[in-house]
Amino acid sequence: MDKRIEEKSGLDMLVETLTELGLSPNAYVVDKGTFFPRHNRFASSSTVTVLLSDSTYFLARSNVSSSFTGIYSSIELPVEAEYKVYKRNWFDFLFFPKRKKVGIKHIDENLTIVSTKWIPSRELNLENANLFLEINKTKKPYKLVVENKYLFSIIEPLIDKKIIGIETNDWLYEKKDLENLLKIGGELIRKIKDASS
Repeated sequence: MDKRIEEKSGLDMLVETLTELGLSPNAYVVDKGTFFPRHNRFASSSTVTVLLSDSTYFLARSNVSSSFTGIYSSIELPVEAEYKVYKRNWFDFLFFPKRKKVGIKHIDENLTIVSTKWIPSRELNLENANLFLEINKTKKPYKLVVENKYLFSIIEPLIDKKIIGIETNDWLYEKKDLENLLKIGGELIRKIKDASS
């Protein structure tokens, strides 16, 4: 293997791939000290953001304990509308006792909707459910999140807003993975926002 490729960090590869896709990423690294080799950027807190449209953002973040990559936007829904959606697994009843159903067989059989009160029957229609299942075919486990003040203050224009996001707990940098997230995830967020307005 080429030594230059070996020394590239996940941060470098992500920034390069986003640039290849015609985007303008902003990268931030918070150095946590000198305990780790310099090229190991995952030892620090690394954040990459991209403005995709006037209110939609790509965000990837990694630190020592966790990482995630996703697309996020603000959404106009009532304050009590908070939920997470996962591709359904047979063992979900053990981990998600507050699972909700929308009353559409295909959705209820294939998705796990977790919420204390809200049932997203309007915004999670059959078309949007199928888009969510499509992005989950890419071998990355994605979840859909709708939450008040999600992500705290990472993306300044979204502070104090209700956030919709499609995310995976992986640091993505492969071109195909990013293309899938940007295309399918971006379309899903747009369609859910349209359905909820």
